[in-house]
Amino acid sequence: MSMNPLEFPSLRQLRAFAAAARLASVSAAAREVNLSQPGLTQSLHALEARLEARLFDRRRSGCYVTPLGAILLPRVRRFFDHVGAALSAPLVGSPFTATINKITGAQMRSLIAIAASPSMEAAARRLAIAQPSLHRPARELERELRRSLFHRTAQGVTTNPQGAELARRFQVALREIAYGLEELQAAQGAVVSRIAVGNIPHSGERILSAAVDALLAIFPSAHVRIVDGPYEALLDDLRAGRLDLLFGVLRRPAWARDVTEERLFENPYVVVARADHPLRRATRITPRELTRYGWIMPEAGAPRRRAFERLFAGLTAPPVRIETTSLSIYRSVLATSDRLTLMSRLAAQSAESAALAVLPFRSPHLHRSDGVASRIDWQPTDVHIRFLDLLRAEAQRVAFRRNTSWG
Repeated sequence: MSMNPLEFPSLRQLRAFAAAARLASVSAAAREVNLSQPGLTQSLHALEARLEARLFDRRRSGCYVTPLGAILLPRVRRFFDHVGAALSAPLVGSPFTATINKITGAQMRSLIAIAASPSMEAAARRLAIAQPSLHRPARELERELRRSLFHRTAQGVTTNPQGAELARRFQVALREIAYGLEELQAAQGAVVSRIAVGNIPHSGERILSAAVDALLAIFPSAHVRIVDGPYEALLDDLRAGRLDLLFGVLRRPAWARDVTEERLFENPYVVVARADHPLRRATRITPRELTRYGWIMPEAGAPRRRAFERLFAGLTAPPVRIETTSLSIYRSVLATSDRLTLMSRLAAQSAESAALAVLPFRSPHLHRSDGVASRIDWQPTDVHIRFLDLLRAEAQRVAFRRNTSWG
């Protein structure tokens, strides 16, 4: 019952389920979703067979959701709420009244695949289907919405900004169904939840790995996927529902109003150099003394680079001749030169070896907070909640050890 993000349930079955649950009547639900009564009953039976769960108690007085049905129902409702919100988003445009009831799973699947690919041809290969099988529902969706969703580029036909935004919102909606199926399985005794975490470079990997180990000790059949990459790409994946959480430095841009952040611990930047660097012999280091050396830093706009700029405000900043986020490059360059860099305290601890050391320099300009980011309307499962609790507990332990050792 585990779902691949590109595999969709039957929207007809989900509509039948939601209507029957709300109206507690097969006949009333059939009228609402424009099906015959036998057709609606068949849809409900097919959904139950697929999920291997009884979702309704059928009595003479009506049909009523079972405890398992009650677990799935909020996620199905959220799915349709997300789809409705997607169709009325400013970038997409106001929908026609009946549009939400006419969209099919094939149309949603096609749009998401095309948005994730440089062309329709690549999207068809991604889904392992013939190109006409992808093209047809995609164009049907475009006609149904009466607005353009695609445009041609040098690589082929792909989504325009409206299509990309609609695909992102559809994918977030689909994640609700995946959560619902995981919660259903957990209620039946099989915890197979999948947690996807974006790990922002130079974060407290030890905290994250300790929390993952603790979670898997509690839920051995759960699955945790950790994705490393540039912050901007991770943020896009979070907003599209491909990631559940981001872990690391808090740096939400003002425009990402659909993302919220929670601070877990302070992880200030420190100055790192080779162990026998000339500044290691200094009893007091000033920012001016740091300007005498070359630096290796990430590109402009990164939080560390902004801290670097704050540190040398009012001074002639030292040259940055090497720009990278690769920890291995930092280790190699620093160990074989007089260059300096900024690292978060936890990243410096993991990178520290006989060849590297943290210089005795402190500055209020090197403040940094780490934590987790999630979608503002995210409704975590019980396993997600447990994982967040483990992350918080591990962060508190690290903060306590740091305070006592620095006290």
